[in-house]
Parts: sequence; structure tokens; C-alpha cells
Amino acid sequence: MLQQHTPELVVMDIVLDDGLGYELCGAIRAGGAEGSLARLVDLPVLFLTARADEDDRLKGFQVGADDYITKPFSPEELVCRIQAVIRRSRGVCRALTRIGPLQIDPKQRQVLINEAPITLAPKEFDLLHLLASRPGQIFSREDLLERIWGYSFFGNTRTVDVHVNRLRQKLASYDEQCGKMIGAEWGIGYKLVPSCDMTPAHLTSVV
Repeated sequence: MLQQHTPELVVMDIVLDDGLGYELCGAIRAGGAEGSLARLVDLPVLFLTARADEDDRLKGFQVGADDYITKPFSPEELVCRIQAVIRRSRGVCRALTRIGPLQIDPKQRQVLINEAPITLAPKEFDLLHLLASRPGQIFSREDLLERIWGYSFFGNTRTVDVHVNRLRQKLASYDEQCGKMIGAEWGIGYKLVPSCDMTPAHLTSVV
């Protein structure tokens, strides 16, 4: 069905008749066998399952899920989460992104600076990936809270500031220029600002 159709979002269980949802989600994120699902690597995936253990939830996110809901569930909440996942997924590319010495591989969730891998916390990676996917665009703190932490995250915007500061420090420890790439719009939010000799390159091929 995925080879014949292009859905806007997939809701799947973990236990399927012919395998596990983990495997299917992983196949989507990998672009399918020999690239057969390459056009769907950005497809939002939401798990809806009775498996509520933390290990199951973590595995769901590790294989590429965008959200995870456990049964029993409210139909109204499911609709809201679907809307939020689709909203967050728009405009974020999962292709390899290079900006100057910075390279972001969302499929492997890996960041390289001058070809050297750096270690980022999951939310730090998501934050950098989002900012790098739209260089120059200002994201408000409220928008970043929704996109990175999810619509159901109830916290103040100080959370965003803390993560941005940590991300800047980590980038600067590898390359001072990269540490200055995340700019602030006072009273609004943050944006990624490459210097004039840093040209963004979004590679559309699946790698």
C-alpha cells in the first residue's frame, strides 16, 4: 500500500499481523528496500498501542515515530495529536543538510562538524535540525516548544533558552563559527544564521 499511495500520516500498532510496527516504521525511515519508499522518509508516523512500558515507548521513538499514544485513548486527543504531528512535520526535511562545516544527518540522527561527530542530547538534535531546515526563519519560543516538545508539553519558554545555550556551547567547542550560527531575535525567538560564506545545501537524495 505504501508503494501505491502517499498518505499524509500513518497510525500503526506495534503488534501487526505480519510483523512489528517497529520494523515497518524503521523501513519507512530507511527509505525501504533499495529505495522503494524513498519518497516517504518524511512520512509522519504515530504509534497507537496497548504497550505502555517506557522501554516500548522509547523504542518507538528510536525507530522514528513522531508520537506514541497508549490505549485506552480519547478519540479527541488522537485527533489533536494527529493535527499537531502533521503541523510539526511540515517544512522539516529529513534529507542530509550541510551548512558550512556543519553536517546534519536526520536519518542517523548524527551531527558532524568538520567531519568530526559531536554528541547532542535528543532535544538538542531536534532543535538544531529544525533551525537548520529553515535557515534565516525566526521560530518563536512557543513554536519551538510545540514542535520539539509536543503540544502536550506544559512548561515555560525558559526550557527553550536553556537548550539553545547548551547547543551553542557544544557547537562552539568544535567550531567557534558554528557556535555563533544560532541567533536570537530579542523578545521573539531563535533562528539559524549562516555567515556569508556558509551556503546551505539540502540534498534531496536519500543517503
